This record gives sequence, C-alpha cells and structure tokens, in this order.
Amino acid sequence: MDAIDLLEKRIEALELHVLPKNKNSIDKSHVITDLLLQTHTMITSALSCREAITSILQHMTTINEYLDPTNGENVLEVEAKRHYLLELYPELKDTVQLIGTFESLVPYTDSANIVRVTELSEKLDQLAVNNLSIYEESREVTQKVLQSLQRYNDITNSIKMLFAQLDKAVTDLENALQPKFTTEE
Repeated sequence: MDAIDLLEKRIEALELHVLPKNKNSIDKSHVITDLLLQTHTMITSALSCREAITSILQHMTTINEYLDPTNGENVLEVEAKRHYLLELYPELKDTVQLIGTFESLVPYTDSANIVRVTELSEKLDQLAVNNLSIYEESREVTQKVLQSLQRYNDITNSIKMLFAQLDKAVTDLENALQPKFTTEE
C-alpha cells in the first residue's frame, strides 16, 4: 500500500467522523485529498511565471524568523550573557588559577606527615595550651622586669640628686671656710 493511499484512507475516516452522518449529503466525487492536490497544482502553476513571488516564497523561512517576536529576544539574551561572562572573566580567571594551584598541591596531601595531622591534633592542642601558659608567664616576668627597671631609674635619679645636693653643700662649705681677703685702701 502506498503512503498516499494510507493518508487518503485516514482522511476519509476523519471525514466520516467530522461530517454529518447523512451519507446522501456527502459528495464522494470530490475527496479532500484530491481537492488539496488540485489547489496545490493551481497555486504552483499560477506562481510559475512570477519570479518576485517565487523568490519571496523561497526566502519565506528567513522572513518568518524576522517576523517572529521572540527572534530579537534571543539575540538580546546572547548579548546579555556575553556581557555577564565578560564581567565574570577576572573572577573565573582567579578561580582557574586557584584550581591549578590546588591541583599542583594534591601530591603533597598524600605525604605521611599530612596523614598524621589528625592523629597529632590532640598533641598540637596540648602544645598550644602549654605555649599559651608560657606566654602568660613571660608577660608577667616582662612586667616585673619593667617595674624593676623603673625602680632602678628612680633610685639612680634620686642618688644623682643627692650627690648634686651634697656637691653643692660641700662647695658652699668650702666657700664659707675660705679666708676672705679684704683690701685696705
């Protein structure tokens, strides 16, 4: 059976379902497929001599694309996506560099020392606590040393003042004990 015959039989079955049940009113002499074929041949023969219309029909798909209201939106979406990617380019470039750095460090993660980090984390915590207590003790000692140095400076300043006072007193005493010469005129 030919594909066209199969299509004609399906169309006839549809006609029987759609058209009235009264078989007398249906004109069997004109089947719809025949009418479609006649219409197509009439249109092609009418357009065979008109080059302008045939060129328009040949470019009909392109014309329909331009007439489609969603056609411009796709171009705008592509342009917006391009601008968005250009804005993200520096961030994407940094991410690619970070990934490259990470991949270069992956072989080191399999080393024995890195694997033992989880085992040694408790010991590391204890050492951190010990270092913190040693740091506190060193701060206290530093404060005490600074206080002692301040006291030392205070003592040396007071000794300097006492020596200055003593020197002045000795100088005054020496001046007082010196014989005074009076000139007679």
